[in-house]
Amino acid sequence: SKLVLAMVGLPARGKSFIARKIKSYLVWRGLTCRVFNAGRYRRQCRAEDTTHSRADYFDTNNKRALQEREKYAMMAMEDMLKWFSEGGDVGIFDATNTTRARRENIVKTCRKCKENIGILFIESICDNEKVIENNIRCKVTTSPDFHGMDIEEAIRDIKLRIERYKT
Repeated sequence: SKLVLAMVGLPARGKSFIARKIKSYLVWRGLTCRVFNAGRYRRQCRAEDTTHSRADYFDTNNKRALQEREKYAMMAMEDMLKWFSEGGDVGIFDATNTTRARRENIVKTCRKCKENIGILFIESICDNEKVIENNIRCKVTTSPDFHGMDIEEAIRDIKLRIERYKT
């Protein structure tokens, strides 16, 4: 059987870091493992348009952007399911996955598969302001979402993005 590890959590809470560590461990144990990051799909599909990485794009009231984000997440899911059919063991779905609707969609999508797929949601919760601040600084200096932005502007933008996810 196959396994989906679906990360859950607000931005800058360490989901991608945890996903990479889990992948390293599972590969060391001899499993075929791959991380499918929804943000990477968004960036690849919207490479010419930088508005996809600004906080307004993550506003729950922005219905067009919400539909696009769901589309990119499902693209990652579909690629993971295809990868399972090619022999993959454990797929890590790295996205915020903070809404009940998204999580239900993950379960529904996996259940439609011919493969026997288990699903485990891993939520990363961090309320330590110092850790969050360090994660934010790291993210704005390394993520393509903030390339070319002034660091202080990028920090304001990601904090606003986080607030948008909380609503």
